Amino acid sequence: MQGQAYSIVEFCDDGYTGTDFNRPGFQAMIETAKSGKIGMIIVKDFSRFGRDYLEVGRYLEYIFPILQIRFVSVNDNYDSSDKLGATGGMSVALKNIVYAMYSADLSKKVRSARNTRVRKGKYVAQFAPYGYMKDPKDKHKLLIDEDAAWVVRKIFSLAADGISHSEIARILNEEGIPTRYMYHKLKGDNSPDKQPHVKIKMWSNDMIKEMITNETYLGIMIWNKAKCGMDTNMKRVVQPKEDWIIVKNQHDAIVSKELFDRANANIVGRVANGNKAGKKTLFFICGCCGKGLQHRNRKNGSYYCRGGTLQVENDCQKVNVKQNELENMVMCQVRGMADMLIEAKTIRKKARENDRRAVLETTLADGAKEMALWKDTKLHLYERYKGGAITRESYVAQIENGKARMEELEQIRSEALAELDSMQTMTSTEEIADAELTELSVVEAFDKDKLKALIDRVIVYDADTVEVIWKVDNPFKSGISA
Repeated sequence: MQGQAYSIVEFCDDGYTGTDFNRPGFQAMIETAKSGKIGMIIVKDFSRFGRDYLEVGRYLEYIFPILQIRFVSVNDNYDSSDKLGATGGMSVALKNIVYAMYSADLSKKVRSARNTRVRKGKYVAQFAPYGYMKDPKDKHKLLIDEDAAWVVRKIFSLAADGISHSEIARILNEEGIPTRYMYHKLKGDNSPDKQPHVKIKMWSNDMIKEMITNETYLGIMIWNKAKCGMDTNMKRVVQPKEDWIIVKNQHDAIVSKELFDRANANIVGRVANGNKAGKKTLFFICGCCGKGLQHRNRKNGSYYCRGGTLQVENDCQKVNVKQNELENMVMCQVRGMADMLIEAKTIRKKARENDRRAVLETTLADGAKEMALWKDTKLHLYERYKGGAITRESYVAQIENGKARMEELEQIRSEALAELDSMQTMTSTEEIADAELTELSVVEAFDKDKLKALIDRVIVYDADTVEVIWKVDNPFKSGISA
């Protein structure tokens, strides 16, 4: 902006697809824009901004004009200051559609290219399996990582000797052997944490079973068990076994076929015998190890974590809560949430009746136009002052009046945006029927299926600390705990 100091900040999303608007760099840019710290956004072309033409249009036509942000796409010869808030007509829309189609086609081509590489024996996954590492000289080749491979062999040997998965997990935990995630973290690798809410990373029977059934340790690479891309609407779709790509002798085996078969010999029998400890539920989750709690159905039933058996002493042993206390605690939270959601829906209905959203959007648009006009007015006043058409006193007075008006418009804009945001946060409740919310607001009998309308899961840390993970946007400002 002429006559004012400015700084340039670069936001980048290296390795992320343009079809996903939840990219960390993009979200950081939008949050900075909402705070009023951005006046102009410059991109190489529209595809660098995003490849979903509907979402791109929403930003260009609605969000950026409201935030008074000028948008420039260099290669597309687009500048929003020349379009008065419009997207530039059919040419821009067609370009965005082409970018979206290109991304869908590219997704298929990338998958096809990867499948071709796999058939040639190249390893293409992002991370190496536990016990292996990528060859520093060839990232498509796996080498045995002896620092972890001995743990794999130990697990297979114990399983082959008939030791249960839970007992193997307990042995590893007692010996202080780090899990896969902790091992890679100690090495400084950028391995993803699949359970960030879990405080203590421990070996579990599920980890052991997953490992001893994994044919990777026989030197076999299996690819295309599932696919995820634009052609699957970014959802993971399991593929039939006949579509799997299986490459034998792709890398050195850590265990022999004989040891692998012995370790897996009793798995079917264990599954057939069932879980005698109690019924497992993924509704209640242990906050220490992330496993589903067991339900002990006795006279005074309880929910507890079997992870407490994986070590002589650990925090999982604190997760042992009486059934009636935990269920009543959850129902109390549900009643409170349902009441809040009912009130919020009522407010939204009244807002729609009064067409409040349209009023707010009009207010924002009018304010944006007036603020844009003021920029030209300031320049015009300065030219008149320099030309001697108005006195210095008149020029200063009009500038001060303009500044005061801009401050007033900025206050109006902030309040309107805040109200729009509050209206938007409750949209996830619209699909829940009023009758269902009313029923939940007075619920007295614990019915997990009904409660799932609002609750995704309940994380239990101990008898006094419970965290409810809601399926709906939470209107409470602080976390729900009891």
